[in-house]
Amino acid sequence: MGCLVTGKIKRSLKAFGVVAVLGVVAMFAAKPLVRFVEGNQPLDPVRPIYIDYEAEGQALADGLASDSELEDRAGRPVERNVQVASGDTLGDVLIRAGVDSAEANQAIDALRAVFNPRALKAGQKVQVTFDSSPHGFGHGDFQKVSLNADPIREVFALRSGGGTFMGKESRRQVSREVAHYVGQIRSSLFESAQSTGVPIPIVMAMIKALSYDVDFQRDIQSGDGFEVMFEGYYDTKGKLVRTGEMLFASVSLSGKPIAMYRFETDGGTVEYFNEKGESIKKALLKTPVDGAKISSGFGMRNHPILGFTKMHKGVDFAVPVGTPIQAAGDGTIEMAGFNGAYGNYVRIRHGSGFATAYAHMSRIAQGIHNGRRVSQGQIVGFVGSTGRSTGPHLHYEVLQGHAQINPLSVKMPTNTKLAGRELDRFKGIKKDTETLMAKIPPSSRMAMASGTKPGSLTN
Repeated sequence: MGCLVTGKIKRSLKAFGVVAVLGVVAMFAAKPLVRFVEGNQPLDPVRPIYIDYEAEGQALADGLASDSELEDRAGRPVERNVQVASGDTLGDVLIRAGVDSAEANQAIDALRAVFNPRALKAGQKVQVTFDSSPHGFGHGDFQKVSLNADPIREVFALRSGGGTFMGKESRRQVSREVAHYVGQIRSSLFESAQSTGVPIPIVMAMIKALSYDVDFQRDIQSGDGFEVMFEGYYDTKGKLVRTGEMLFASVSLSGKPIAMYRFETDGGTVEYFNEKGESIKKALLKTPVDGAKISSGFGMRNHPILGFTKMHKGVDFAVPVGTPIQAAGDGTIEMAGFNGAYGNYVRIRHGSGFATAYAHMSRIAQGIHNGRRVSQGQIVGFVGSTGRSTGPHLHYEVLQGHAQINPLSVKMPTNTKLAGRELDRFKGIKKDTETLMAKIPPSSRMAMASGTKPGSLTN
């Protein structure tokens, strides 16, 4: 009986001491304690330990952690998995995990040989490994930091025998394959292509490439079709690890096909070209906002505020407040500021005598001012309802010279037309692309030789 009481007293005293230590650590910690979970591979034959300090402290306080459990934990490495928060540097993550600042800097310097710490992104997981603790709780010396630089490559800084850190990397075994998908559009191209199995990055690449010729809100009808071929990198279990280049994409709009082929020009620029060897990229985007619905077209209308018939010299796109507005083309800011009934307003002068204007913005994007050069797709402002406006929308104008014209009827010339030997080379790539698509049944893929490059399929 006495031995039993003594054993309980020992465990209670031990629990009290551990909880007291954890309390002091929590009191002085710069940031909240991080919770750690199991699920990672061991670094060596000795199985690592993953500690949840909150649960551990409670277990000890309740007298649930036995002597044998603490002894079992002693001798095992301690691994902490920390998620990168917005604004975190790698140094922040290591210090939050319990690494001394001097050693954190040494590890980061070593890691630079294989990874740029500035490439760290919010949401990434970083694994920090320490030596075991002789007491079964806490940890010993810092030994390693590792993270996935991309879906294929893991990078880490590991302490060497001399105490310094070395940067290394390891790569997953993957194979490059070309996938081919064909489908019908039911509701939208995005939803239909994704449900067929096309990865989201490729769906977005399709939409971006087709957006010069296709108005996705008005041109696409249920029953229209799509086709796409792209490269992907697959692991040994057949799982897609990373998407590569989109090689071909097309949509059939009411029976009329619009197709585009990936091609690298003699100057090293990668673009998509139609069957005639004309770049699909136009001087102006068809719509400067995503997901837009026309609420008022170009022409005479009864003005909703003034109450009389008046010429509407642009197109109104109904979109939520704060939606980013893109520059329809490359050009120079001619005016940026408040402009009476237009509210917050930006006008861009493009080449060939064209200009575009954007009105009723909630605010103009930072850095957008008179004389500033902007590129196609760059954010120039955000949708709002300033000036003479009944609700949030973008009023968009296209000007030829100083006169407004209908933005939906203007046909912009292509930026690039292939000719001569370059056109002949494109025709060869186009033929190779079509031959390869014919070999790969829809919703399947085919392995490619390691030396084969996109846009040069017969190498």
